[in-house]
Amino acid sequence: MKKQMRLNGRKSKRNVLIVGMLTTVLIGGTLLTTGTVGLVSTVDAATSTNGVGTTASALTKFKDIKGHWAQATIVKAYDKNLISGYQDGTFRPNAKITRGEYATLLSRATSLEKVQGENPFADLKGHWSESAVAQLVGQGFINANDYPKGFNPNAELTRYEMMKWIANGLIKSGTSFQDAFDDTQNTLLPTPEVNRGTIRAEQIPYLALVRGTGIVGGFEDGSLKPADPTTRAEVSAILLRYMDVEGTDAGKYSDLNEMREVGTTGTNLTTISNYKYSSGSANISDLSKGYITLTNKSGVMKIHRLIVVDTTKSTPKGIYGSLLLEKNYVPGSYKTFSDVSFTSNLEESNLLTFNKGFSDSLIQFNRLDLELAKQNGFTTLPMNSGELIKKGVETKFWITSTLRNKSWSYFLKSDTEGAFKIQR
Repeated sequence: MKKQMRLNGRKSKRNVLIVGMLTTVLIGGTLLTTGTVGLVSTVDAATSTNGVGTTASALTKFKDIKGHWAQATIVKAYDKNLISGYQDGTFRPNAKITRGEYATLLSRATSLEKVQGENPFADLKGHWSESAVAQLVGQGFINANDYPKGFNPNAELTRYEMMKWIANGLIKSGTSFQDAFDDTQNTLLPTPEVNRGTIRAEQIPYLALVRGTGIVGGFEDGSLKPADPTTRAEVSAILLRYMDVEGTDAGKYSDLNEMREVGTTGTNLTTISNYKYSSGSANISDLSKGYITLTNKSGVMKIHRLIVVDTTKSTPKGIYGSLLLEKNYVPGSYKTFSDVSFTSNLEESNLLTFNKGFSDSLIQFNRLDLELAKQNGFTTLPMNSGELIKKGVETKFWITSTLRNKSWSYFLKSDTEGAFKIQR
């Protein structure tokens, strides 16, 4: 039977703290707000003394944000007392941000109950960000074991650090996010970097939480660039999104639900489509433990994942569409993308013969869009399949097929692990 995902976590109660008066001091060339920062102050310290509203004050105060892509975001973050500028009247939106700076901003953004932890880092003693870092350690945002050689607060923050800290915050804000973290240990991230070796296995669930909730959307090509530094403008936007997600229910985020289902069952089928499991069905993750011998004995296959994109309408739905779906698809069905390993028994590769070895069209040896596959690093069938498929050699690649958008059923039987059976 299908493993049930734990989508209904207990929504945490957002704690409200009374914030004292804030003061501003110039530290290391940056105008930073100090004082009690467990919550954003209800006092608008950013408002100008001449009575002009915060928006006008922010735009006039920061002479380098007008026309910037993050102008409205920076104004909003300033209004919420998350950020401040430099003594020369600039915000420097494209400047890289340090660990200490980010810790200070995040300590203001969170609504978690303030827990002032001990400073575990010798190199942080006396640094202006010491209090904020200690707070984040106490609240669970920062794991001291991640920095065995010291915190190095003036080091440029990497995007992965940024994402991991806020993922830890989500986990602390409600049990549903802990469940989502557990469910995405073995998921497929919707980024081409899964094929480039730049994301480690232990990073996946942290990235899944921030990507699945929309806190981090990725770059134009879908990449997350975890090793890159990040900017003051990007952090402003991400922290505002984090504030909206913290303490909510992980089950409300459809992108995250897709990744959770893939992580626990090997497919996102029931999250993205109207198909359901038939009685007694095995999961794709069950089938992945064994082999499937084609009925005509032309080869033996192992299926690792079955990814579905909703293409029933002219606009596709699903977190994996940009990664796998060609632009000029024909709407009216669901597109499937299967990650398989295959060993041919034929002297020469013959896709027509292989396809006849399946009981239905759930799995078919059709190639992905070659340009898109190359762009995103997916191995698929070349124009001459014999260049990839050799007799007696197990080869791993992606193939595509379709599911009908009407009452239908599909069946895929493993030699030893049961059968995957679905119906609509």
